[in-house]
Amino acid sequence: MNFFRSIKVRVWALFEIVVIAMLSFTYIFLIAMFPNFYEWMKTYEISEAYDRIRTNWYNDNISDIINREAAQKKMYIEIYFPSADYSYTANKLGGSLSLAVLAKKNLRDEVSASEKGIVYKRFRDELEDNSILMMGSYIGESKQNPQAYIFICNYLEPIGTTVSIFVRQFFFVGIIMIILTVFMSALFSNRISEPIIRINKAAKELPQGKFSVEIGKSDYAEIKQLAATLSSASKEIAKSDDLRRELMANISHDLRTPLTMIKAYAEMIRDLSGDNPEKRERHLKVIIDETDRLSSLVTDILDLSKLQAGVTEMHTETFNFSARLSGVISRFDIMRDNDGIIIDLQAEDDIMITADITKLEQVVYNLINNAVTYTGDDNMVIVRLFRKGNGMMRFEVEDHGEGISPENLPYIWDRYYKVSERNSTHKRAKMGSGIGLSIVKSVLEQHKFPFGAESEPGKGSTFWFEAPEFVKNTSEPQKPAHTRRFNTEKKHDNKKGTD
Repeated sequence: MNFFRSIKVRVWALFEIVVIAMLSFTYIFLIAMFPNFYEWMKTYEISEAYDRIRTNWYNDNISDIINREAAQKKMYIEIYFPSADYSYTANKLGGSLSLAVLAKKNLRDEVSASEKGIVYKRFRDELEDNSILMMGSYIGESKQNPQAYIFICNYLEPIGTTVSIFVRQFFFVGIIMIILTVFMSALFSNRISEPIIRINKAAKELPQGKFSVEIGKSDYAEIKQLAATLSSASKEIAKSDDLRRELMANISHDLRTPLTMIKAYAEMIRDLSGDNPEKRERHLKVIIDETDRLSSLVTDILDLSKLQAGVTEMHTETFNFSARLSGVISRFDIMRDNDGIIIDLQAEDDIMITADITKLEQVVYNLINNAVTYTGDDNMVIVRLFRKGNGMMRFEVEDHGEGISPENLPYIWDRYYKVSERNSTHKRAKMGSGIGLSIVKSVLEQHKFPFGAESEPGKGSTFWFEAPEFVKNTSEPQKPAHTRRFNTEKKHDNKKGTD
């Protein structure tokens, strides 16, 4: 049953149906209806000659017109004047027309008795072995007392032999056309169906993880577009599959390491430091830190899932971004104390924007945390907030790390993206899962704020976003920018942080 539903069979069948329909149409109109059409054509010629003679009846050259019509159409024309019992004849048919001549008296009576005054008769002339089509009518004011009678005759040529020849020719032509269309339709249906079969075969291999299948070329634009779409989809599926596998490895690592440390320090408290308050507090702090790390990882994953699923709601309000920025940076005080991180805040005062405070603070935190993760030997992170002009403000976070190579820069916003340490000097921290910048991207896209990143290998990176500034109706001058700096000595080289 599926065989008869295939494109190949249906295209072939459609071709055959069209050819058979055309042949049937040709047979009906050119052969079966040919005798009727031929008689209609002869009737039309007689009627046309009659109209021209009647229209020019009072012209001085009417006799020339009658002769010309008889010669051009190869017909017999007779004008009979009953008052003078005189006939004017133009005979271009030849033959005796004996039967037609004998029928003229009866035809005059039928003209007088007819409603329109026009009568057509068909006779079989055995002497001439032919059929004759004859028209009779009158000229004058009254058909009862006409000025003249007009009789026009034309042979109906024997067309039986002609029709027989047509039938035989049609039979042979029809067979040839059907044979040709069988092969042509089969070839055409194959050209259409084969690319689709290849595409279908390639699509069936995608669930098996074969994303690099080759799809053959086609001459048809629609099939080319379908093949291009499938190729693009397979590449995206392959990329998603690679990201999924990398995610599983990253998440497994990110979960296993803190869990291992929690278990190890819990056993140490149980076996060694349970009675030593100082060691116990130190070991418990490690357990708490690792638990916080796990909680942060799970929260980031849930936040990203909600953002990309579009189930989070925006709660926008106008607030002082400059004041809020200081509060977010204060969360990194522990890194100042533990790692000697320097956060140089350069912010203009009283920059007001309209956004979701919670989500935008998460963006700021993730960008700063990303910079802290990749900061260079100077442990310096520069945070800038300033008015750009044209009613826009700009937020920047700059680090002096090893930067991002140009080929990797377009992909840093991808979900769970991580660059292999072997392929790039730009790498995430050991505990990073690669979702911090994805959250940044999702939140800023939700706000429709422009954002981006600039980086140069060996010199560091700068991440930024812009937003419309909310300006109050006030004539007070803007306050000058100020700098807040967290600067302590670097205590050790191990840096911690998540994206």
